[in-house]
Amino acid sequence: MDLKNKIAVVTGGSSGIGKAISIALAKEGCNVIFTYNSNEKGGDDTLKEVGKKGQKFKVDLHSEEDMKAVFDFVKEKFGKLDILVNNAGINRPRDLYETKVWKEIFQVNLFSTVFCTGKAVELMKDRGKILNISSVYAEGKACWKELPAYGASKAAVSHFTQVMAKNLAPKILINALAPGYVKTPLWKNTTEEQFQESGKEQLIERMILPEEIAQIALAVIKNDAMTGEIVVVDGGISLKTI
Repeated sequence: MDLKNKIAVVTGGSSGIGKAISIALAKEGCNVIFTYNSNEKGGDDTLKEVGKKGQKFKVDLHSEEDMKAVFDFVKEKFGKLDILVNNAGINRPRDLYETKVWKEIFQVNLFSTVFCTGKAVELMKDRGKILNISSVYAEGKACWKELPAYGASKAAVSHFTQVMAKNLAPKILINALAPGYVKTPLWKNTTEEQFQESGKEQLIERMILPEEIAQIALAVIKNDAMTGEIVVVDGGISLKTI
């Protein structure tokens, strides 16, 4: 897919991976509509870098009305959608049995992905690309014992990606990225020293940068021969078992 003048929606574009992907798509010539929730300053920063072809939307991913408004805007202004990146996500450590926390995480990480995918498919006329952000924690052998709800939600995202690939081919192609430790605000209250220590757990011995994930995201979106793939970009952490 040639990305010039394509219409793209990115959820969670005010920081981290979503911000990097939004900027990368804009540099390729896309019109980028990205969402944010509480981080308005981050949304403004992304918009500055995306430029004139950018549009930000404040969206609470617990609200289907909020999410629908984004796609209504795209339909009214452009009449179609070419690319959807379901990036927004949250985690909550030590959530073993708190069902309230599980419901919140699944709403943001999975159910919003399902809802946005459905709305995107309605606007993808001739063809389209959907990219979901999963996680290396979605793979059972790489799971972390303190993030069961997060890992389970991302496993569901990966499975949803593969099932939808069968439903949407050949016109709409859908894939997912499964990152390892990426240096993003999702790691709340983490110092630079702690980032360095966490990075050493990966074979590359450092944190992955959001821009590096964005590079892979662009490659997957551009590629017309992939669908249903879960592309692991984890710095080798899933191999580091002993």
